[in-house]
Amino acid sequence: MKFSIGRQDLEKAIQRVLAVVSPKTTLPVLANFLLEAEPKSNSIALTATDLDMTVTTGAEADVDVAGSVTLPAKRFAEIVRELGTEIVEVSAEGEEISIRSGKSKFKIVGIPTEEFPTLPKSDPASVFSVDARMLGRMVDKVSFCTSKDETRPSLNGACWEFAADSMGMTATDGHRLATFRVKGKYKPLAGKTMIVPPKALSHVVRIISAENEEAVKVSVKENHVAFFIGTTVINSRLLEGPFPNYKQVIPSDNDKELVVGRSELMSAVRRVAVLADVMTHQVRLTLTKKKVQLVVSTPDVGEAKEEIAGAFSAEKFEVGYNANYLLEVLKHIDGEDVLFLLGSPVGAAVVKVADEADDEEYICLLMPLRLST
Repeated sequence: MKFSIGRQDLEKAIQRVLAVVSPKTTLPVLANFLLEAEPKSNSIALTATDLDMTVTTGAEADVDVAGSVTLPAKRFAEIVRELGTEIVEVSAEGEEISIRSGKSKFKIVGIPTEEFPTLPKSDPASVFSVDARMLGRMVDKVSFCTSKDETRPSLNGACWEFAADSMGMTATDGHRLATFRVKGKYKPLAGKTMIVPPKALSHVVRIISAENEEAVKVSVKENHVAFFIGTTVINSRLLEGPFPNYKQVIPSDNDKELVVGRSELMSAVRRVAVLADVMTHQVRLTLTKKKVQLVVSTPDVGEAKEEIAGAFSAEKFEVGYNANYLLEVLKHIDGEDVLFLLGSPVGAAVVKVADEADDEEYICLLMPLRLST
């Protein structure tokens, strides 16, 4: 194998796949890139995998000799990053890889390509296209709610589902839930549902941002999903379901409304949370007709009080929340004002933007903490 390539082009390709390489693995070849060179297309392909997710990306290069090799991912990335000239020459004899750039010369040792895992194949017949910006928006709105609890694997991802006139994504960890739905024409996909791991979704968003693509092609085959973004393909194993019936837990009878400025509430929560209990992070909200009082009282630590304006539709109401969870929900709500729909102090709050767009629906659920007397 022998080729030359612009350093910046090579570094961009490396950055697209480097995040997949596991820092700790019992299988040495998983710490390597698979590097392939093809003279006919005058291009190279870089692949990394952790067995659950595989990312392959391409770059233009002047290829003299075809071939493939695996090489240590982190070391290769560090070498390329530190090179001082613009053209990089890479050649390989067996498992020995030579890297030249200007007066710099490196030799590193790889692992036989036969040991690299077999790459998953997508099904061309199942490919559909989604708006890249909207997909990125959906992922951002819900992925913070995915669970870290390995005993409930179906909650470790986001449920992506399609109806004839909309698509939506939902995630929950049992303490909070976020669901985002956007209107559109998805009749051929109606009824399709899959649970996608957050690592794959975050990588998709990262590549979308870097490539500035308008559309993402998606293919689903058995228990895998593949995303095609420019020259990059992200293939991920899907999580096994079923996903909980989240629609049943969204309260429909929360009749108490609180409208409050989002940035004012976030600032107030941050300030009082400084003295919150390190285990519960509890902040007490006392709601009256025209104001919201926030109180944190922690034995042996101290007490903090804050008061901001708000419009509440009912009589005095007290509820407690985990300050960190509340802040994360508020962070993902758009708009200047946020709407809380409340039922009882022990029931889930529905949180949404006060003035929602007609073609979108974004709802967050936040479970309260039981207040101590």
